[in-house]
Amino acid sequence: MELWNRIRPYLSSLVRFFHISYIEAKSEHSGTRLGILWAPLSSLIFSALLALVFRHSATMSVSEYFIYVFTGYVLWNFISDSITGSTDVIQGQLDFAVHNNLSLIGLFGKLLVDRLFEYSMNVAILIVLILLLRPTTISFGLTLFLPFAAIITLTSLGTAYLVNITTVLYPDLKTAVKVGARFMFFASPVFWHADEVASGTRAFLVQYNPVSYYLSLARQVFGVEPLEPSAWAMAVLVSTAICATGFLAYRQSQSFVRNFK
Repeated sequence: MELWNRIRPYLSSLVRFFHISYIEAKSEHSGTRLGILWAPLSSLIFSALLALVFRHSATMSVSEYFIYVFTGYVLWNFISDSITGSTDVIQGQLDFAVHNNLSLIGLFGKLLVDRLFEYSMNVAILIVLILLLRPTTISFGLTLFLPFAAIITLTSLGTAYLVNITTVLYPDLKTAVKVGARFMFFASPVFWHADEVASGTRAFLVQYNPVSYYLSLARQVFGVEPLEPSAWAMAVLVSTAICATGFLAYRQSQSFVRNFK
């Protein structure tokens, strides 16, 4: 009972934030017939286009490659939003936080829930597609979804704060961050297959681009790729470093942000 009393306020805030995210997403698409379904549908259409244009593997069917691309793309959207959507939170949304009685962490938490809400819609579509196109791949991997969700959630929060505090201190980096995110899309195995490269630039990117490990985790969870413990270990190490750095940055910048205008 004591544990429940402690976590209840956080769960209540989480449910409230998800409800707000739903209302905002619904309002954004209020003038359309499909409404909120446009969010996952746009990801679906773009992933299908990528799969049709870039498929060149003789080892994967069209449907298999489409699932491969869609799984990576929906996570990439979450990663990209964590980066590009966090360049001006402190600069532009502190008044919103004060008006809604949110702390700085509460503000970043609310934006995190917005990203999770959109990602959850895409994941729901992804699971339906897997059940229709590749039902045999639904396996043990799904039991790892909660650890995977915890990893990407904490990493997203840490990344968002680090990106924002960097652009507060160095405003010129705001554009550089957005351009870098576009470059990272092509430098990550979103639509090209990591297993088909053994050397060269792509092999280097697979090994040293941290995004590739998170994409691999997502594909392992949904049965697109076999379980690879080394990818999980690397993702945990990267996430730990990001979260620790983000926490230290938060502790050191509290007074600065409080006086920011």
